[in-house]
Amino acid sequence: MKTKSKQTLKSVIVTIIGFTTAIFMLFPIIWLLMSSFKSSSELFAYPLHLFPKKFSLDSYRDVLNSGFLVYIKNSLFLAVVGTIITLIISSMCGYGLAIYRHEIKYSNKVFSIFLLGTLIPGEILTISQFTVISEIGLYNNIWGVILPVVTTTTGIFMYRQHYMSIPLSLAESARLDGATEFRIFRSIMLPLGSSVTVTLTIFSFMWRWNDYILPLMVLSDQKKFTIQIAIKSYIGMMGVNWNAILASSIISILPLIILFMFLQKYITGGIASTGVKG
Repeated sequence: MKTKSKQTLKSVIVTIIGFTTAIFMLFPIIWLLMSSFKSSSELFAYPLHLFPKKFSLDSYRDVLNSGFLVYIKNSLFLAVVGTIITLIISSMCGYGLAIYRHEIKYSNKVFSIFLLGTLIPGEILTISQFTVISEIGLYNNIWGVILPVVTTTTGIFMYRQHYMSIPLSLAESARLDGATEFRIFRSIMLPLGSSVTVTLTIFSFMWRWNDYILPLMVLSDQKKFTIQIAIKSYIGMMGVNWNAILASSIISILPLIILFMFLQKYITGGIASTGVKG
């Protein structure tokens, strides 16, 4: 009985700690959401209060009427197209490094070089990236934001580790049946890595959607701005439009929340499968 009571007490304590931690983490988002429905006069009223006295949609209406939908469209194009290209490159590269690890002598060393690249902070590469983008004529072009970051070591690592957990005899049997390498990859290996694909889709979409430095550096035409640059534009020399920043920030996080809600069950399995070594 004492053991059972201790387990129950431990479970209650862990639950309380978990709920408390969740509240602390969610509180800034809740405050952001509630503040987006406040008027300008109420936003900095003293004393501060969480819930608005009168819910107002004027901030959202003003943001959408100012052409914010164009920025959302640009960010969607950047995130969706960039994610698709990232998935194609990462899955193929991970497949090659895993399936041919015994046939190609230096495949593991090539993968080690990829991993060494993660030690370099991305900010160090901004000048060289901007130079290359300008030289190939992609300055002020959305493709100049997409192409430099479509290759990610994280995606290659996830696919490689997953494919290494699959027996090589599966690919060899398909070759004996006359299947081409692309057919083996497309019809056998890629479907088996669906959990990794979903996980990388979430991560890649989030990276592209929240990207700020590269779009700010490459894009100069306001009509081509992404949503993150548009939010920054509400900070001007004459002041800060806090109502617009709050409303646009809520709009910017909605796609990520919706995407995560639908695909969250695949994340644990996708990350777990990348830790298996063959």
